[in-house]
Amino acid sequence: MSNLPLFNRRRYWLAAFIVLLAILDPFGLASSSDKASAQWLNRMFAGHYSNAGQRQVVVVLIDDAYLMRNETSWPMPYGEQSKLFKRLLAFKPKAVFVDLLYSHDHSFGDPARGSQLLANVFERYQRQGIPLWLANMGVARGDAGQANTLAPFAEVSRPGLVAWEGVDDKYPLAVQTPIGLMETPAMALYRQFCTTQPCTSPPVAAQAAAAQQPIAVQWGLNLAPEQARIADVRHCAPPRHFVVAAVAQFFQAVFWKLDDSAMARCPYTLTIAASDLEVSDPQDQALLAELLRDRLVLVGANITSTGDLVESPVHGQLPGVYLHAMALDNLINSGMDYDHEPADFPHLPFNWLDLLQLGLLALIAVCKALHARQVAGHRAWSRWQQLEKRFFTSPYRSWLLVMSALGLLSLLLGLNHITPVNVLGIVLLSLVLFSERVEAFFARGR
Repeated sequence: MSNLPLFNRRRYWLAAFIVLLAILDPFGLASSSDKASAQWLNRMFAGHYSNAGQRQVVVVLIDDAYLMRNETSWPMPYGEQSKLFKRLLAFKPKAVFVDLLYSHDHSFGDPARGSQLLANVFERYQRQGIPLWLANMGVARGDAGQANTLAPFAEVSRPGLVAWEGVDDKYPLAVQTPIGLMETPAMALYRQFCTTQPCTSPPVAAQAAAAQQPIAVQWGLNLAPEQARIADVRHCAPPRHFVVAAVAQFFQAVFWKLDDSAMARCPYTLTIAASDLEVSDPQDQALLAELLRDRLVLVGANITSTGDLVESPVHGQLPGVYLHAMALDNLINSGMDYDHEPADFPHLPFNWLDLLQLGLLALIAVCKALHARQVAGHRAWSRWQQLEKRFFTSPYRSWLLVMSALGLLSLLLGLNHITPVNVLGIVLLSLVLFSERVEAFFARGR
C-alpha cells in the first residue's frame, strides 16, 4: 500500500485521449459548453454593465406599426424612406448607420429617379457634416451573382460591413473583403465618436483593427432612463438586486426549459420608434431633439416578414441592429480594452486559455486520484504523505481548492478583459470529487 501509484498506465492513455477530444472538439460539446458558460456569466453581470455608452447610442426602429400607420409596404418605397431620413436629419445626430441593404432598386416607373430620390436625401447628410454609413456585404456587386449596395447610394455614403465569417458569435472590428479592407459599423461609429469625445483608449488604424481579436460582446440589462419618456415600458422586466438576479439567473440556466417568465427583457439601447419621428407637438419634438441631437444613431428594422435577428444572452432574439449598437456600446465603455478571446497559437486550433482549462481539469483528476488513494487505505510515511492524508481524506477540501483556483483564474482573466474559462463545465466536472460519497449514500441499504 505504501507505494500505491497515483495513476496507472491506462489512465494516462485515457487522459491523453480526453485532451485530444477537448482540443479537436469533434461533437461540438466543448464549444457548446463554453458558449453556455459565457452567456450565463453575461446574464449574471448584465445588471452591472456600465451605462456610459448608453448615453451616446440610439436605435431608431422601423416596425410593422410604422408601415401600417403610413399605409406603406416592405421594402419601403424610396419616397417614404426619404421622408423618414429627412425627419431624422432635422434632429442633427452626430453620425448615422443604416442597417438596411440597398442592393436592389425596387422603385416603380423610373428606377433611376426612384433611387436617386433617397440618394439626394443621403447627400444632405454629407453636406451638413453628418457621417452616414450604409450596410455593406463586402462583395463585388455582379460577380458570381453577388448583390451589394447600389451605386447611387454608395456614392453618397460610407460602407459598414455587416457580413463576416469565421468568428462564430464574436464581432470583428474590421475585415479584409473582396473589395478591400472594411470596418464594421461599431468600429466606424466609435472612430467618429472619438473625434469629438474623450475615449477610454483611442481607436487603432483600420489595418491594425483587422488584426485585433473580435469583440466578445457583453450585453447590458437596465433600460436607459430616457426610455420611459419616449415609450411605454410597463411590459419590461424591472431591475432586481444583484443577489436576487444572480440566483434567478442560476436557476434559469439549470431549469431553462421550465422558464415561463411573462415579463419581456426590453433592449438595453435607447430605442425610438420610427413613428415617433412624425410627431408635430413642440414638446414632443423638443424631447426627440434632446434624445437624438449629437448622438450616434443606428437605424434598423423589426418587420415580421424579415429574418434579420440576433440572439442576445440577456434578451433572447432581437433585431440585428442591436448587435451593432451593443458592440459600439462596448467600445465606448472599454475602448480597445474590450472583452475578447485570446488568439489561437499559430497553425493550431487552440489557445493558451484552452491549456488553462485543461490544467483545471488536470487538477480535478489529481485531487480525485489523491482522494481515492486515501480511501484505499494508503499509509502515510513521509511528511508529504502525512499532509496528503490530512488534506485529501475529505473531498470537500479538494472541491474548495478547485473552486478557489477557478475563481482566482476567472478574476485575473476578467481584469485583463479576457473571456472567462468554461465555468459551468468545470463546476459540473468538479462534482466527480464526490462520487464516492454519492455511491456510498445509495449503497447504504445493501
